[in-house]
Amino acid sequence: MLQDIDYPISVQFDFDEGAFSPVKTRSDRRVSDLKMMFHDQDAVQRALAAGDPLVYQILYHPFATSKSDMALGVSRIFPGRIGDEYYMTKGHIHERDDQPEIYFCVKGEGYLLLQTAGGEFRAERWTPGTISHIPPMWAHRVVNTGSDMLVFVASYHLSAGHDYRLIEAKGFRQMLVERDGKPTFVDNGRW
Repeated sequence: MLQDIDYPISVQFDFDEGAFSPVKTRSDRRVSDLKMMFHDQDAVQRALAAGDPLVYQILYHPFATSKSDMALGVSRIFPGRIGDEYYMTKGHIHERDDQPEIYFCVKGEGYLLLQTAGGEFRAERWTPGTISHIPPMWAHRVVNTGSDMLVFVASYHLSAGHDYRLIEAKGFRQMLVERDGKPTFVDNGRW
């Protein structure tokens, strides 16, 4: 009797472009998709009126097999700010609270922001080559503080899911803003 087997799957990563192929799905996130995440709503309205700039892209490739459901994601965060707040990912916590994630910064510089539902906050400085493990039950967001694109590779279980509600409601305890030409953490007044 023949047994169904799963075969290896590979993609090719281009370090210069910060992208891989083949890509199964690409999501573009613009200021309009993140408007509730930025503190300065007047600056958000100016950005929307100026053309709704692209903040980041996510390239996806699921590695679903008969016995597992790993996924690959590559995020490309462009340089820029809304007011004095740096471009960032929307941020999420996993729907399944037992699911971790691995992030690998391959290009650019910035920070990985992490926070528990109770408000415990951490920030990991990122440069090319930084690999971060995100434990279960920690919300996470990446902020590009550099002048070039920040690119990171993510590996996670598809079953982990994404829950944005906690971050949409309050954001993270700390925000990254530019002060005197450098990234600076400031308290988020919504906490």
